[in-house]
Amino acid sequence: MNMKKECTAITTGIISEIKSKGIDFPTIITVVYEVDGRSYELKERAHIPVMGNSSVGSEARVLYEPGNPSNAYLADNAGIINI
Repeated sequence: MNMKKECTAITTGIISEIKSKGIDFPTIITVVYEVDGRSYELKERAHIPVMGNSSVGSEARVLYEPGNPSNAYLADNAGIINI
């Protein structure tokens, strides 16, 4: 099953943390988002250029599976390399 095909609904989340452990490790972006009044947290490796320009408190678009909102990914995190 392709997760991205299942994630057909979209919402806006807020970046709550950006964690970088140095040049040899990927940067992890944490986004908090809500669906039907319930909060979810999503952690993903950051890619550039799009997600590389984000900061804590910024909005981020989240695509999620309508029947399972915890199955989600960042809509704009489609850069070429990890940061």
